[in-house]
Amino acid sequence: MNKLDPSLKRLLKLSRAATAPEPEQAPFGFSGRVVASAKPAQPTTLLQELQQTAWGIACASLALLVCGGLVLLNQRASATPEPEISSALNFVANNILQ
Repeated sequence: MNKLDPSLKRLLKLSRAATAPEPEQAPFGFSGRVVASAKPAQPTTLLQELQQTAWGIACASLALLVCGGLVLLNQRASATPEPEISSALNFVANNILQ
C-alpha cells in the first residue's frame, strides 16, 4: 500500500544512513607550534615612545586648529559699534573684522 517511488525510497534510506560530517579539528599540538613560531614583540625604545606621543599631540593640535578655524569662519559679523564708543575702540573693532 506504499505509493512512494522506489528511487525516492532509496534516497530516503541513503539520507538516514548518512551522518553529519564532523568539523575538522587542528592536529594535536598545532596551537603550541603556532605560538612557538610567533616572533616575540620587541620592546619599544624611549625614542619610539616619544615619537608616538609627539605624533599624537601634533594630530590633536591640528584637529583643534581646524575646528577653531571652522568655528571662527561660521561666526556672524558683529553689529557696528555704538556711536558713543571711543574712536580708538571703534578703529580696533573695524580692523579686527576685516
